[in-house]
Amino acid sequence: QRVPSVPHVSMCHTGVLSLCQHLREGLMMETETIERTRIAGPQVGDVLVSSWGYDQTNVDFYRVVSLTASGKSVRIVPVAQRVHSYSKGCEHVVPGEGVQRLRGDQGPTTRLVRWYGHGDRLAWCVGVPMGHRATARLWGGQPVFQTAAGWGH
Repeated sequence: QRVPSVPHVSMCHTGVLSLCQHLREGLMMETETIERTRIAGPQVGDVLVSSWGYDQTNVDFYRVVSLTASGKSVRIVPVAQRVHSYSKGCEHVVPGEGVQRLRGDQGPTTRLVRWYGHGDRLAWCVGVPMGHRATARLWGGQPVFQTAAGWGH
């Protein structure tokens, strides 16, 4: 049996009806997500921060250099970091001047903006090239903790 297209939901039987409704809701959510990203998501010039590591904390900064035409993704470049303050075993870092060149870096990379529930509101993050499941969020303007060189594994 041929599955009816989404506009013909009324013709679906119960099992297919829920699938059609799910598809329809997914399409509407896609439009809402794109609009939400355009209004409240990352903007060109924003600095993003990613904190990651096991038995040590590493920090990477990125700058948004453009948004994709679809509105679903951003193009980011890694930004150098500067040590703001240091104490035994830890550093507090901020974005430095210029672009940080990473091994194999070919310039800006396109990354999907992801929305998730955060308490009673929605928040966004951006997948970043460094590491498995690594994400970045908007940097809040304050120095960020990382393990000092020579103190991690």
